[in-house]
Amino acid sequence: MHEESRSVPSRNARGTLVVEIALEFGTGTKCCAARGLGTPIEHHLIDDTCYVTCRSPDSDSELIHDTVPVDMVCACRVLASHGCIPSLESIDSERMVVRTNPENRRVLRELMADLDDIADSVGLRSLVVNGAQSDSDSALVNLQELTVLERETVEAAILAGYYDRSGGAGFGDLARDLAITKSALSKRLSSAEAKIMRNLYRNE
Repeated sequence: MHEESRSVPSRNARGTLVVEIALEFGTGTKCCAARGLGTPIEHHLIDDTCYVTCRSPDSDSELIHDTVPVDMVCACRVLASHGCIPSLESIDSERMVVRTNPENRRVLRELMADLDDIADSVGLRSLVVNGAQSDSDSALVNLQELTVLERETVEAAILAGYYDRSGGAGFGDLARDLAITKSALSKRLSSAEAKIMRNLYRNE
């Protein structure tokens, strides 16, 4: 029963939480000044200017260095306001994937809420669990292999603190937040956690 046991490991108290967040945005939403420039290699936001180095969309060997004025509340500013360092993984005209390092799950919850204010949708793609000082102690949880319902349920559980050792939302609280029965929640979590654990130990 999920009310008694939680299958996905909690983060080590001394570890670092690393997440990949996907932001979807329409043509009317700016969200990031660097979008449309090509595949990002590195970028830095200094004052009101975004300094970008990216690969040309026409040639993988050609690099583009550009400066883009930032005149809106962009994703990088939101990340920085929560003490998170943004690392662009990919970006195009409609979607942005950024890897970052919130201090804890409370900061992650607040970050996701603020990003939701500037994007059409925001979702977790993956996170590192048990991330201690050594990479050998870390495991990447890829949420993209889950169904939409499973991913939404696990994401809600993570953000609500359901898997935190220090306590967070209980099983009943999570079911109420998702407006589903405890039985439905148990089935979703069991299915999702089984896939996550198979993924974690697939190569061992």
